Amino acid sequence: MRYRGQESTLNLAGSPTGDKRSVETRAAAAILAAYEGWRQGFEEITGRARERFERRDWRGAQADATARLALYRIHLDNAVTDVRDLLDDALMERTLWAAIKAHHARALAQRGDAEIGQTFFNSVSRRVFSTVGVDAAIEYLDPDSAPEAAAAPTERYGPGIPDGAALRRLLESYPWSVPWAQAERDAELVAAQIRRRLGETGLDGPTTIEMLRPVFYRNKGAYLIGRILAGGVVLPLVLPLIHAERGIVVDAVLMTQNEASVVFGFSWTYFRVEAPHPRTLVEFLGSIMPNKRLDELYTAIGYNKHGKTVLYRSLMEHLENPAARFAFAEGDEGMVMAVFTMPAFNVVFKIIKDSFGAPKNTTRQAVMDKYHFVFVRDRVGRLADAQEYEHLEFPRRCFPDDLLEYLLRVAGATVRVEGEQVVVRQLYTERRVTPLNLYLRDAAEEAARDAVIDYGAAIKDLAAADIFTGDMLLKNFGVTRNGRVICYDYDELCLLSECRFRKLPQPTTIEEEFSAEPWFHVAEGDVFPEEFRAFLVPPGPVREAFLEAHGDLLDVGFWQGVQRRLAEGEVFDVFPYRRSAELRRSAGT
Repeated sequence: MRYRGQESTLNLAGSPTGDKRSVETRAAAAILAAYEGWRQGFEEITGRARERFERRDWRGAQADATARLALYRIHLDNAVTDVRDLLDDALMERTLWAAIKAHHARALAQRGDAEIGQTFFNSVSRRVFSTVGVDAAIEYLDPDSAPEAAAAPTERYGPGIPDGAALRRLLESYPWSVPWAQAERDAELVAAQIRRRLGETGLDGPTTIEMLRPVFYRNKGAYLIGRILAGGVVLPLVLPLIHAERGIVVDAVLMTQNEASVVFGFSWTYFRVEAPHPRTLVEFLGSIMPNKRLDELYTAIGYNKHGKTVLYRSLMEHLENPAARFAFAEGDEGMVMAVFTMPAFNVVFKIIKDSFGAPKNTTRQAVMDKYHFVFVRDRVGRLADAQEYEHLEFPRRCFPDDLLEYLLRVAGATVRVEGEQVVVRQLYTERRVTPLNLYLRDAAEEAARDAVIDYGAAIKDLAAADIFTGDMLLKNFGVTRNGRVICYDYDELCLLSECRFRKLPQPTTIEEEFSAEPWFHVAEGDVFPEEFRAFLVPPGPVREAFLEAHGDLLDVGFWQGVQRRLAEGEVFDVFPYRRSAELRRSAGT
């Protein structure tokens, strides 16, 4: 799709339209037209989420999530092509680009999505100039330059004591083309759970419930998001809905910051939610999850490119502190990635090494392909979302000598020093987690037991999403601050459906039984689950707990069974919360 034909329809700050406009006006119009093309496609796919949920079209929902991710690059490529055609020999003139930015800023001035449009402009200018660091003349840098937007679309209930009648009005205020399974029964149970939770926290007086009108869709679920205002305290109210065979039902009542934070966690596919004014939606979400970073909230609702921008701005602001220093990340050194962090900034930075030691047999491009594989797949809450950055510039003073020497030694093709700056050609960022092997070393017995059980659950959740982790080593998994186990090492990830799970052949001779090497043929893609015991099963006192919960991971039948269900088109249930047994019984699910 190209946008040249749309230029004359745009009125930029009163500039004349058509061919008489200045080249900088036409270039700004082309960038804005490409942005509007992306927004239109983004909103069109997002708008289908409700229908997918109502029709229980889970495959279609997955396809939409993947298709939406691809849109940004398509429209960015078109924008770059158009400005190259328009500017021709003047493409690299920074003074011209400063004028383009000024025209673009005036066009965005009254838009409710201005901050997203600014990031799109930055993507275009950085692609053209391959900017190292940032350039204030041709990029938007000030996060406060976006206009004030209208309040988030909400509806209030109360003040009063939450009861079944009020909750039924709340539930039925969301229009569906399919019925609720038992709206009255669900409403009574939800109200009872809210009153019980408020009583447990000493907030049993009159309350006001404020609900966002947009519904958040992801995977097989729909989420009603709101907040409870009680005695000067703000509590989240998250009501996950599922579409069971009998109709729509409430699946749980989530009222803590930790529960809400997991739902909006960094290891899940992005929500599809209608947000004409993204910032107001993010501000509402921040009120119920104050510990969640702004960039993570933008990313969670599908604006991952702007999430990258916000994260970068936060990092640069943090680096202005004279005491800010990078450090080696905790955990074992990786064979593929050089990993470092900043203790006071909850992120790790991963740089692909120049070469990989045995037994790794891969390439830089193959590693990058794995990260893209994770980006477009359904991560089911078990793969850390990674953001890719290019041409970054950091103060040299922020790197201890031993860390900088290490990076230059193992990744000299990517990292270089220029005066008082360290330039990094390409890296990935991920949320920092505690490596599982280190967590188990220091954790109390109950916490360690919970972690290893969730470790097995993580492997099974990924299998349900048609992902085989390959290296199922403890050091390749981590524990989030909410105690959830995720995988953050992607070297050996592949599609589960492409693996061949086999039983180990039994030896028929003494020579075969004691052979140091496999005496039977092993083809590429062959996997023998019986061998997992040596590296998958955690050592020590948690071993039996793991085997009791997940001993089937050592059985070829488990893996072949998952493959068979995937081949039949089943979309597995994976939920970011503990399902309410009481609510499930009421709906017969």
